[in-house]
Amino acid sequence: MFFTGKSIFAKNTTNFALYCVWKERIFLSLHIKINVELYRRKSNYEYISKTLLPDQNRRNRVFMPPISTNLADKGYVTDALVEHYAARAKGGVGLIVTEVTTVEPTYVYLPGDMSICDDSYIPGWEKLTAAVHKYGAKILPQLFHPAYMAFPIPGTPRLIAPSFVGPYYAKEAPRPVTVEELQVIIRQFGEAALRVKKAGADGVEIHAAHAHGLLGGFLSPLYNKRTDAYGGDINGRLKLTLEVIAEVRKICGKDFIIDVRISGDEYSDGGLNLNDAIYVSKQLEKAGVDMLHVSGGTTIKRGSSIPAPGTKMGSHSALSAEIKKHVSIPVATVGRITEPWLAEELLENDKADICMIGRANLCEPEFCNKAQAGHEEDIRPCIG
Repeated sequence: MFFTGKSIFAKNTTNFALYCVWKERIFLSLHIKINVELYRRKSNYEYISKTLLPDQNRRNRVFMPPISTNLADKGYVTDALVEHYAARAKGGVGLIVTEVTTVEPTYVYLPGDMSICDDSYIPGWEKLTAAVHKYGAKILPQLFHPAYMAFPIPGTPRLIAPSFVGPYYAKEAPRPVTVEELQVIIRQFGEAALRVKKAGADGVEIHAAHAHGLLGGFLSPLYNKRTDAYGGDINGRLKLTLEVIAEVRKICGKDFIIDVRISGDEYSDGGLNLNDAIYVSKQLEKAGVDMLHVSGGTTIKRGSSIPAPGTKMGSHSALSAEIKKHVSIPVATVGRITEPWLAEELLENDKADICMIGRANLCEPEFCNKAQAGHEEDIRPCIG
């Protein structure tokens, strides 16, 4: 369960042994050793207590997904950003995926988001990773190229995209990125990953979800109308993401987590559906990805990727549950998981291996610690 007590596997020694072998095999590729001791604490939450991290008895299956803070300064890590993420690490989160971190200097996603496009950003990242590691959590930046979703800062050149297709609000259609430009961008992803590795980060998340940014746009038939090797069927649309993964792995080596965020369903006519996502997930596993972060929807269809207050909790868990049946690497779910009992249910019922909890950790930095201690009544309630 969430934090303590008996595991469901304790009732069956054979199942428990198989579970341990399965976890050891999967998470060795994540640079993670599994501690199979059954911790006994005051809380009733057992399933999330199964630690995924080395030598961190209090760590759990609650990870923090990317949430833009707008606290960076022209892409550089600030003291406010360090304090923000350190507070969540201190509060008990097992692993943090940071907000959008751009890999090249031309296109800015949001003026206050982070970057790692050259070596001058490394010292700030060293400070951030050290602050998070101090409290036993792991940290992955979310690497991203905004492409046709870039912020229209004066002086920005015409935005790029898979095709002449952009969001409905754009004043000008983006231009298709050339194959030569794609080769440069692939190298930029790899170089960015190497910089964060030098800064002490544990890995990266590659954002290919929500028909959002360059990789998400290439994967989605809503935006990718190309007729070359990077378009057409699902294999062509996936080609760029696979080449980015290969570049990151080549440069950063095996002892480096590669997590990929995808939409399990874009919830849009003509977009990716669950069958597509299952196939994509299998290909990502074959490519050496260590973990899948399964979201849903698109950023253009508002409320589909980031569900609004009052809507269904655990909004994308049906997608993660189905994808989990078809891969052997860890699968995370996300979307309005705002209370401990819900995270516990999702894990106990095998809907996911990990719960990405964003808005609740944003509202209450001590969310995990308070749940672990059995003090749910002291958690500041998230109404989002």
